[in-house]
Amino acid sequence: MTLPPSIAPRPAVHLLADAHALRSWIVRYGDRHGSARLPVASALAFKAYTWALIDVAVGRWVTERRVVDVSQSRVCVQIEPDGEPTLEFLALHYTVLPDDPMAGESGVDVVATEREVLDVLRRTLVENHLVPAVEAFRSLRGGGPRPLWGTVAQSMGYPAATADPALLADRADTVRQLLSILPPAADGLVEIAELDEGQGWRPLLLRRTCCYAYTLPAYGQPCLTCCLLDDAGRDAVAAADQVAWRRCEGCGLHTD
Repeated sequence: MTLPPSIAPRPAVHLLADAHALRSWIVRYGDRHGSARLPVASALAFKAYTWALIDVAVGRWVTERRVVDVSQSRVCVQIEPDGEPTLEFLALHYTVLPDDPMAGESGVDVVATEREVLDVLRRTLVENHLVPAVEAFRSLRGGGPRPLWGTVAQSMGYPAATADPALLADRADTVRQLLSILPPAADGLVEIAELDEGQGWRPLLLRRTCCYAYTLPAYGQPCLTCCLLDDAGRDAVAAADQVAWRRCEGCGLHTD
């Protein structure tokens, strides 16, 4: 804690409580990606920060039905000046099912059902880290939390949406399970459609909030999932990207 936040890993609970350090990193992150506007920089930085958590925690749950605890008190966040945020664990702690090979090891809790494993993911990832992260970033950028939870919702579903179909028999249902552990109404900030990139249809998460990525020089236009597009605009983006998309009957679409 005596080193600058760009050099030292910061325990997440301290970083999120340090408005000066968090704002400094957000500004640097925005500058590196070509945006000096705080609302845009904070949206980009928030997406990167929360993806570091979701990629680890949700990815492990999707592939192994294990939960690794990423509560803000258990992880450090490494925020390099020229890199993406990464996690370092202060102490590893898992929750697994009774038939998991890790059951019985030190630092491993065992629960009886998959529903209980998902509940642990809700508590450790969502309640113990994403909720305080949303509030920390919201307090710096101003406005309400809706755009930030929209980013979380899309990221939460992505590991399941892109998983090997041999691993998940029903990827759309797994996406719905993950969205169900978010706070009320947050799951409605994305809509489940379908995408074909040449390897068959998979879930596609359409946003109902904007992440501002289209304002960056590297993008220059909305991406396929952007809430600013109507269906005709989405068709044009899909054609330019040489992919296909469609609305999905029976995918559990959320309606306004």
